[in-house]
Parts: sequence; structure tokens; C-alpha cells
Amino acid sequence: MSTVSLESIFNKEKFVELKEKGILIDPSSFDDYEKQVKSNQSTKPDSQYWKGKRVLITGTAGMVGSTMVDMLVEMGAEVYGTVRRHAVVLHPNLEHQIESGNLKLIEIDLRDYGHVASTVEKIDPHVISHQAAESFVPSSIQQPSHVVENNCVSTVNVLEAGAKKAKSLEGLQVACSSEQYGFVQDISELPVREENPLRPTSTYASTKVFTENVAKSYYYMYKTPTVITRTFNQEGPRRGPHFFTARIAAQIRKILDGKSDKIIMGNPNAVRDFTHVYDSVAAQFLAIEKCNRGEAYNICSEKGITMGDYAKLALHVYGLQNEIVVNKDLLRPYERGEALFDGFIGSNKKISEKTGWKPTRSVLDIIRDGVGK
Repeated sequence: MSTVSLESIFNKEKFVELKEKGILIDPSSFDDYEKQVKSNQSTKPDSQYWKGKRVLITGTAGMVGSTMVDMLVEMGAEVYGTVRRHAVVLHPNLEHQIESGNLKLIEIDLRDYGHVASTVEKIDPHVISHQAAESFVPSSIQQPSHVVENNCVSTVNVLEAGAKKAKSLEGLQVACSSEQYGFVQDISELPVREENPLRPTSTYASTKVFTENVAKSYYYMYKTPTVITRTFNQEGPRRGPHFFTARIAAQIRKILDGKSDKIIMGNPNAVRDFTHVYDSVAAQFLAIEKCNRGEAYNICSEKGITMGDYAKLALHVYGLQNEIVVNKDLLRPYERGEALFDGFIGSNKKISEKTGWKPTRSVLDIIRDGVGK
């Protein structure tokens, strides 16, 4: 492991323009940011719309899918969820809903069109939310063909089955990603809007460009009621352990338990626009309820934070002053040059105007929910 001090490559001057625009979280004025988020008034999903609806969610074992299940059950929907078949059946995020009978779980390989088609035909869902994907960017760099096959073939199968087999279909949401925006040529492009050019910088991002385009093609070909959501970084207590916020949370817990004395991280100059998963899921439901079919909508907070400042803030929340070091092995290929810049901040104006949605939870909520202490 090759490590250097955080401050040796953390370039604060690079982000002055973003701070002047008011779209980058500044730890020195964090209280103002927190008050602004907490003052937001947001429309909530309409429980009357969802009550009694048959809803099929792919990829329910993950953070987003399982959170969707919980919220749909609370609103009275009839919920079906797919999971990938594993040798050991263990779905900790779903066990409470499975045991209560609120979730009908289906083990399926979404690359198998016959199984997908028969499942959709049997359920005849009113709504499909396609969340299943290999979403960890480093995996797509290490195993590109696997990620392409998984993400692209499964998406086509879900869309084809929805178009041909779901007679009651009202909405088919495909979960896309801010990663599609990819390479930001100039900071003046931020915050990125839906019409911004897509310049994917990973195989995963490219599969999401495909996901969006094929969803649009089904809308144009068959009038399939596709809903396209470009979610920026969704974070919460069920985040997979290999993602950045979960890694920071785990290291904070170790420091608090006396098992570590430092935080080890990747690129501190990366910028991310974090949205709490509860806010993000609410926005996705509202998009299904209210947004135009065949169009893309950003789901984001409109506030970015550098990963260096996020790590510092996580320490600050718990009154810690431990060292932060950068492991160069964690840098993505395109982050290893002199610039060491990666990331984007989004505009949520389009979905906000269409649905009334606004984020109501802050980065502080994400940190505390992730650490769990």
C-alpha cells in the first residue's frame, strides 16, 4: 500500500470557483448549509397512488431496492422483488419484510429473458423499478465484459418483458446514474443539467448511458411508460462496504472502538453530490408518479463536497482529530494524473419543478446513519 499525507495532494484552491457559486459545502460554514437543508419543504410520495399497486423491483437486496421495499410496504403496495440466486441465501436488508409476508421474493437471473418474461406476465405489475446492476465502478474497470453483459442484457430483458407482458403497466423506471456525465471539461459546467453532454469515464457509466438510451427507444417504439432517473451518489445505513461513505464510516467506528488511529482514503480531490437514500427513494417514487415518460431527471442535492472535506467532517462529527492518509492504489485510472480531479454536482431544478421534491437530509445525516453511533 502506497500512502501519502492528505494535505500533500489535497488542492483546496482548485475549488474556489465552486465555493463562490455556493454549490460546494464549506466545512467552515457547515451550520448554514445544514439549516438550509433542514428548512427545505418537499412533496412526499402519494400513498393513495401506491396503495394496492403491484410493484416489481429488481435488485431488492441492495441499499436502494430494500429501502424502496420498506417505503412501499408502508404505503400499502403489493411488493415483489428480485434477487440474484446465490449459493447461500442471505438477504439481511430484506429478512424482516420476507418473514412478515410483505415481500414476495423471486430468485432470478435477469439475463434469462424467458424467466423474466414469465415472471412479469404472472405478476402483471402496475410499476416496475429496475434497480439491479453492477454499480461499483472499480469492478467495471476490472471486469468490464461481465458488467456490460449483466447491466445491458438485464435492462433489455426487463424493458422487453415490460413492453410485451405487463398489461397493467403504468410506469417502468430505469435507474441511471450521474456517472453518465463522466468527464467534466470545465468547472463552469457545474452544476450539471440533464442536457449536459454525457462523457462516461468507466464501463459502468457506459452501461448506464446504454440503459437510458434503450429505455428511451422502448418509449419511442412501443410507448412503454419509461421513467429515467439519473441519481447522483445515494448514501445511507445499508450502503455496501466497498463504497466510499461506508469505508469512511467503518474506519470511524474502528477509531471510536480504539482499533485504529487513522483514516485511509482514495482521491481527496474528487467531488460528490450526496443524497440520503430516503430522500432519493422518495424522489424516484415521485418521478414514477408525476414525471414525463421517456425523459431523464437528475436526483441530487445541488451541493457537492470534496472527499477530503467529507473525511475531515466525519472526524469532526465525533470530535476526533486523527490523521488522514491517501492510498494511491485506490485512485481510479483517470485520477492518477496531475489534475487529480473527478466528480460533479448536479442540478435538481427539473425534478423539483415537476414534482415539488427537495432533499431534506444533509451530509451530516449520511455520516451519522452510516457510522450508527
